[in-house]
Amino acid sequence: KKASANLRLRNQKISFSSSIKPLTNLDVDVSVVDDDDPLYADVPKPRKDKSERKPYPTPMKELIRRAKEEKQLRKLQPCRVLEDPPDNGILVPELVDVAHCVHRCRNSLLSGLSKIIHHVPVHRCRLCSEVHIGKQGHEIRTCTGPGSGSRSATHVWKRGRASDVVLFPKCFHLYDRAVKPRVIHDERFTVPKISAVLELCIQAGVDLEKFPSKRRSKPVYSIEGRIVDFEDVNCENSEIAVTSTTTLLQEDDCCKEEKKKSLKELSIETMESWFEMVSGVRKLIERYKVWTCGYCPEIQVGPKGHKVRMCKATKHQMRDGMHAWQEATIDDVVGPNYVWHVRDPTDGSVLDNSLKRFYGKAPAVVEMCVQGGAPIPDQYKSMMRLDVVYPQRDEVDLVA
Repeated sequence: KKASANLRLRNQKISFSSSIKPLTNLDVDVSVVDDDDPLYADVPKPRKDKSERKPYPTPMKELIRRAKEEKQLRKLQPCRVLEDPPDNGILVPELVDVAHCVHRCRNSLLSGLSKIIHHVPVHRCRLCSEVHIGKQGHEIRTCTGPGSGSRSATHVWKRGRASDVVLFPKCFHLYDRAVKPRVIHDERFTVPKISAVLELCIQAGVDLEKFPSKRRSKPVYSIEGRIVDFEDVNCENSEIAVTSTTTLLQEDDCCKEEKKKSLKELSIETMESWFEMVSGVRKLIERYKVWTCGYCPEIQVGPKGHKVRMCKATKHQMRDGMHAWQEATIDDVVGPNYVWHVRDPTDGSVLDNSLKRFYGKAPAVVEMCVQGGAPIPDQYKSMMRLDVVYPQRDEVDLVA
């Protein structure tokens, strides 16, 4: 009797489960929702656990395969001439103009932000890196600075500067990226540190008198993995550097002599410079290697990461303060610095903490230019959540 009862119960479960339609057979067309749509981007979320390593842009299996191929090639040809630029110390010809364009757009961006900030106020938290663009600082409780627990994570605002809007992380400047690609620990105070975007432009072909860089006309040799240069230093390289530097200075003087523009025109040009600079940097990092630490925001432009022991992130004791280098992404080179979007800058009301899930975000440069009068870019409309209607403060509990 017990066996027959169990059999009947099992048949009932099977008939009940067969009557339920699977989720794939619902009337909703799943194919319509496309997460890969470039025009759709949600509000970026920070990493949940900062002690975890950053994700690798290239899978580990691919990196291991490349290392094995390089090791096999080194055994077959112990002494060989490096043919592919920029690994052989020679510039990539098609990227020289891109480097000059990125350098010009970077100067135009910084110049435009320094003028817009007089009309569009910028606020920065005194205790953390939070930035807000608007008449008053927001009331969203996202502060992670010291003593944030006693303040319920509220920010302490102060007046910000143009350097707070866009983040340009710094790296060590390399005079010879091929023969001496690394900076050792004892050279940390003698080698200058400059913006990673500027260093990328210098290595890609921009010549600046203040930061010289060695230029070659012949490729270098690889002897059992070591880079050797048999080319003598040419005096013509310095003349080329002085000539190109003078040309850049003349271009900057021409930009200064331009007539004064309205706030809207200035905002539009600044946003165009931002997008053009990011597009150029994305092209440069495809050929010129850029490294970042897997645990901290340190960055280095060059064939290898430096050997300065100054990492203070997770597990730095196991590495003796050395950085855990991996490939950098565009966000590591040019920090977007996302801020909360203010839909109506003329309104004096501040962003409320209870409504934070209805607010959107945007890069600080885009938000600043939009408040200055520039049109909203299509790729950030969904991130700014322009189609969301803000409820009143007393209606928050009624919204699903």
